[in-house]
Amino acid sequence: MGQLSRVQKCYHCGAILQSDDPNKEGYITPNIFNQFPDGLLLCNNCYKNERFSNAPKEASFDQDYVTLLEEIKRKNALVVYTIDLFSFEGSFISKINTLLDGIDVLVVANKKDLLPKDANDENLKNYVAHRLRLIKLSVLDVVITSTGKQTYNIEEMYQKILEHSKNRDVYFIGASISGKSALISELLKLYQNNTNKMIVTYSFEGTSLRGFRIPLSNDHYLFETPGTAIDNTLIGKVEKRLQNVIIPKKSIVPKKFSLTKDSFLMIGGLACLELVDGEKTPIKLFVANTIESKVKKGNVDKVFLSNIKKGSLKPVSENLVDLKDFDAYDIEVKEQGERDIGIAGLGWVSLIGNNQLFRIYVPKGVYVYTTRSKVKNVK
Repeated sequence: MGQLSRVQKCYHCGAILQSDDPNKEGYITPNIFNQFPDGLLLCNNCYKNERFSNAPKEASFDQDYVTLLEEIKRKNALVVYTIDLFSFEGSFISKINTLLDGIDVLVVANKKDLLPKDANDENLKNYVAHRLRLIKLSVLDVVITSTGKQTYNIEEMYQKILEHSKNRDVYFIGASISGKSALISELLKLYQNNTNKMIVTYSFEGTSLRGFRIPLSNDHYLFETPGTAIDNTLIGKVEKRLQNVIIPKKSIVPKKFSLTKDSFLMIGGLACLELVDGEKTPIKLFVANTIESKVKKGNVDKVFLSNIKKGSLKPVSENLVDLKDFDAYDIEVKEQGERDIGIAGLGWVSLIGNNQLFRIYVPKGVYVYTTRSKVKNVK
């Protein structure tokens, strides 16, 4: 995977820190800069407080889920792990992945309907399998599904659950954004209750979690667990009215752009991707069709902030009005071939890797990633 490193920014004003020119923005005394390379720093003009972080924030989740997954392992139950294909990294929580080790897992990769129409199942399964191999998580199978206006592969998912459960309990788990509840609603349209049990709400022992318990037989059940909250995606950083703009409602249409050295792509007033070094790079942007984007040259901090304040690119958020509301990361793409640079909860940019250095600006606390391309249609 490409190398990703945190760009050191001033806590107060958000300027990129540099120790070369005292007359330029973000200047910091060299000995301070060198003495605390991993510290919390400010430029000389804003020396008041402290702020610095080395890496994109990993998602966290409640301790109750640790207790629940330990119980699932003790029962030797089957886990149906629901993942959001559109916001894959945002629904793919590393700690949960670790806890799933030793448990039989069926992966349901949901929301195919939000991807471009030419995205095919084979490529998507290969992408999911690649991501699973990277984290060393072995699974029984992968099913690609959708629960939009036209559902997709729900019957196949149901049959896979019956096939792999083998007279065991089944637990549906996944992030709150994964569409897990919608999948179960569609599954219930195929479900026949041939038992003397009822579908009931259920409290999971030793936790504060509650969900549905659906009888598969008189002795075994399918449990719907609450969605794990995601605290490192863009969805949680903007006001509720913007969430409906950011979350796609239909198949996204990739937007084509081209970046040259020192040019940058503004993705609404929400994020910005700059080509710091490298050859001219064609890119495709995969975000909701309602988000406006534009390529510019010049000083990123000034131009991007100016566009936010003018509201010239939609959407803009009341929570993102100053550079100190954003983090910045440098992403070095050493790999050749198709690559993605993604922003959890917003979407991703696809490109051909060729030793480029990118700088990406995202709201504070939003997860940034780089990986092989999910949708293979970059020319």
